[in-house]
Amino acid sequence: MLGIIVPQLALFIFMLSAKVPPPIRFNRQRREVCVPQADGSYWLVPWETVTAAATQKTSVGRGGSASMGMLFIGFENPDQTLPEEKRHYVMGFGCGGGETAMALWECIRSYMEIGPEAVPECRVGASPYKETQIGAFVTAWRNDDVVEVLKGLFFLTILGSYFAEKAQDLKLSPPPDLDHPDIVEWSKPLPPEQWAKRSPELEAAILRREAELAEQG
Repeated sequence: MLGIIVPQLALFIFMLSAKVPPPIRFNRQRREVCVPQADGSYWLVPWETVTAAATQKTSVGRGGSASMGMLFIGFENPDQTLPEEKRHYVMGFGCGGGETAMALWECIRSYMEIGPEAVPECRVGASPYKETQIGAFVTAWRNDDVVEVLKGLFFLTILGSYFAEKAQDLKLSPPPDLDHPDIVEWSKPLPPEQWAKRSPELEAAILRREAELAEQG
């Protein structure tokens, strides 16, 4: 048993104490994405060149079927003089495949194409009490909701979701900022008249897709 617990605990402590890497920043006013690199440099990638792919696979065994998947987002360095192996950057999210992966991508796409109001608020470090693990459990207890109370007990005691929630808050709240002078300047708000516009190609593609959805609806 110790042979299983100790390595997992050591890995958890290491990941919790490791420095959080700088985030990828999506700038909807400039329609660009800042992609920091491990060597301290950064890429400024046009938003319309960003690609996404949702993957999913299902395996079947004696215990039944299990599905898993990821969302991959790819960025291409606009500097065409670089060698091929230095022009591509991919980040993956273990969020599950299918609708879950597509929903995560839709949050990013909606932020860039519609605005912050189209995206759910981040719950890391700032969740209302009733939406926290303990708050939801207490609310269910007060409402005599037996099913939710049992679910809460399972998540809190067996899965340790409360401690996972607090570890997440400790690690990611507040998130690190980008401190390169050029990116600090790049991140500053622009007057509305200076905001970048969609390309004619994307505008036409959106109109075609909206027409398709209207026909299906």
